[in-house]
Amino acid sequence: MSSFYGPVDDQQREQSLSAYIAYLNERNGLLDPATGTLPNREASLSAMNASPVRYEGRLSQADFDRLLTKWDPSDSALTPEMLLLVVLCRMNDGEAYGVRVVKAAQEQRNRGVNDLRTKVISFAQEEEEYHTRILKGAAHHFALDVKGEYKPSLALKGLIHAMARAPKPLFHPILYGSEVAGVFLFNWMLGRIREMVTEPALREALEQRMMEILVDEMGHVAFNRLVLSERARGIGKFLAGQTIKGMTWITPELSAIGFNTQAQAAFADFDIDQLPEEARRRGFFA
Repeated sequence: MSSFYGPVDDQQREQSLSAYIAYLNERNGLLDPATGTLPNREASLSAMNASPVRYEGRLSQADFDRLLTKWDPSDSALTPEMLLLVVLCRMNDGEAYGVRVVKAAQEQRNRGVNDLRTKVISFAQEEEEYHTRILKGAAHHFALDVKGEYKPSLALKGLIHAMARAPKPLFHPILYGSEVAGVFLFNWMLGRIREMVTEPALREALEQRMMEILVDEMGHVAFNRLVLSERARGIGKFLAGQTIKGMTWITPELSAIGFNTQAQAAFADFDIDQLPEEARRRGFFA
């Protein structure tokens, strides 16, 4: 493994894409056309949700519902663990909404196309849906449920719809930037879980959820890197930096757990070697 931003061997692109498809088939299982689900991911998610780990916090279901609807970081019921839970349940909402919008736009744009790149994009979009379920499933460890659907602001909706309709040459640089920013954020969140959660069983359960997402996101970065030129990767890295600066606008709850300008500045030196060994061992990168 070299770098998220390093050069790509032109003679190995198609071979690497084929290898990624094979990896995705093994990791996820083949898509069930009847249910639209990935069998291996369903099994993995069911196992995580069946965990008996429970945290006896002071947050009632009513308070939890209220905080997800109207964020209030001064709420007295917010222990560090409860604060993390609210962040986990919110941090992928904007991306999940964006994935659905982009998926619809891409299906229309790629109707009748069945090449390797289109297959990978479809797989990655399905994985993003699972990420939302993995994060919201963390509420099970607190004997709480996430109710209702996320409603993005008008500004965020406008931004996402504009991205979905971006000219084809800009699609992968934008997606690459988004995925690199996502890897940085999820890796940072993994560190915060380890620092903020003192109860070992709960910490391990939350780490497991974050690790599953990190493994996926690493492959998403690898894929978009494979289909971009050096100049386009440079554009994508710049966009990743801008996305990180805007994270607290999209998910204001992040500020409450320390995602400040100092944390964001760490992106300047961020690369694949900073990921946990488990993520690098289990993930795909070429």
